[in-house]
Amino acid sequence: MIWYLFALACGPKSPEQPSPEQPVAEAPQSDTPTVILDGVSIAVKWDDGDTFHGTTPDGTKIKARLAGYNTLESYGPVHQWGEWTEKELYAFAKESGVFASSKIWECTDTKKGGGYGRVLVDCPQLRKEMLEQGFAHPFSIGAPAPDADLQAMKTGMNNKAGIWGKGVPTVLITSLHSQDEKPDKEVYNRVCDLSTGECAERVHTDTYTTCQKVCIEDGCMTYVPYKVRYGDNKAECLR
Repeated sequence: MIWYLFALACGPKSPEQPSPEQPVAEAPQSDTPTVILDGVSIAVKWDDGDTFHGTTPDGTKIKARLAGYNTLESYGPVHQWGEWTEKELYAFAKESGVFASSKIWECTDTKKGGGYGRVLVDCPQLRKEMLEQGFAHPFSIGAPAPDADLQAMKTGMNNKAGIWGKGVPTVLITSLHSQDEKPDKEVYNRVCDLSTGECAERVHTDTYTTCQKVCIEDGCMTYVPYKVRYGDNKAECLR
């Protein structure tokens, strides 16, 4: 609740209003988190701003990763850049899920995998609003992000909305891997270039300790192995 109130106090500013020549359809409000997936209404639970799970009317359980954008990690205060503290950015990571839960979104199944047993779902209006409100950044692998997504992010940056309220880094780290996780294999960190939206693997041979702060250019992230992110065995820096 403390972090929720913090996010409301210093969270994203409203983006500029669209001109009459370029109207933007507003997603309807929802008391129950809902997505319309391929024309079917599904009650869902948002894990954060870019993942949800729910059950279809025929009883099929679904876990989804949203296409085209990424919100900050919500398992703990791990991101840092500029004048932000890890805890401040963690508040925005949690608030992104609250925002996603507030409206009904029209989405389609891309028929592609979203990793970790999830389907990859495209919700264009949600993506646009998340980027404009400063809750997310474009996430594209193998090529630059679409111009529309970059422009939506720039709107948020220009308004100093959300995570851009205390500066914009050159890159944003989305995952860290230590060489000792897989001693006999190549490991990498995934780093997003915010000028293009492309998120690429950066191969390395570094070994990190739990709760070590790792910086790449002007973006930083705290390394926490998956096995100590949750439960009673949670790393001290996440408590």
